[in-house]
Amino acid sequence: MTSRRSGVRRSLVLAMTVSTVVLVGCGPEDENSGLTSDSTSTRATSSTPLPKAEDVADLGTLTIQARPFPDFALADGDTVWVSGVEPGLVGYDAGTGDVRAEVAMGDVPLAMDQGFGSLWAGEGVAGVIATLVRIDPATSTVTARVPMPDAGLRPESSLAVTEDAVWALVDGADAESRLLVAVDPATNEVRETFPAPRAAEALRGGFGSLWVATSHQKVVRVDPDDGSTQATVDTGYGSRFMAVGDDAVWVMNQDDGTVSRIDPETDAVVATVQVSTGRIPGGDIAIGDDAVWVRTEAELATAVDPRTNEVVRVLGPPAGSGSIAVTEGAVWVTAHDQFVIHRVPTA
Repeated sequence: MTSRRSGVRRSLVLAMTVSTVVLVGCGPEDENSGLTSDSTSTRATSSTPLPKAEDVADLGTLTIQARPFPDFALADGDTVWVSGVEPGLVGYDAGTGDVRAEVAMGDVPLAMDQGFGSLWAGEGVAGVIATLVRIDPATSTVTARVPMPDAGLRPESSLAVTEDAVWALVDGADAESRLLVAVDPATNEVRETFPAPRAAEALRGGFGSLWVATSHQKVVRVDPDDGSTQATVDTGYGSRFMAVGDDAVWVMNQDDGTVSRIDPETDAVVATVQVSTGRIPGGDIAIGDDAVWVRTEAELATAVDPRTNEVVRVLGPPAGSGSIAVTEGAVWVTAHDQFVIHRVPTA
């Protein structure tokens, strides 16, 4: 969910007594991949012009002021968790927007995940995302801090939950040396590591696999038992953030402003949807009951109808970059350059 004009996130370390600005990279690397795809498909690409943007100010939107840098959002039942809000991570009531939980912690410059009765986040201090943090959402307490390998978690990536592990992407000296790290939720310790696919950028778990988006127009389906490649799927340029639904994996392609829909039964892209009129230098993606929502930058957000694979709503006005989460009857949008969180009714 990168922000700044150069395509680099402005990341703020939230320390207990002092705040330090940390710059981290987010832009895609060389887009020429050496991987060979083992899946092909005829992609249905949506070329319909986007609908006219609806001004969120006219939709009964609740706008919450948040400092210093409202960033990644994650919906967990009746709570929406937002990183980058003092004292580190804040849980908002999904219906009212009231603060219902606060967790003091460092910077969280990558997408969170939930599983095994816990909220999981990568925590950075002084520019190194050295720790995987486990949080009990019922008590808003940190129950474990798991040290990561020396290089630390990759910024602007994401965590993933599979059947018996929590996964993180650890940075390396180059695109070839990144690692997939599996943490055992029973022991809160690193269980094993595997080499990550080349130019790996983000992770999600689903359909018995670990899905790894790369900046080289590929999503690699990985066997979580041994780290082997189960399939390689051609996507769009700058693939990064993903969301897993009941019957598909949705991948946001930052460089061409599209979303790829992957059918896990065939390991093929069955639709490519143009969700923005420009690049998405940051952004995020989340799934609701009746729409896939994408946080864009040329717009504020767009909604894709999974029945038709077409954009059915556009929210505006633009507000830089940020994240997105979906709850019952509302979509939550962070705008870290404007220091606000919007709760926009959708019903």
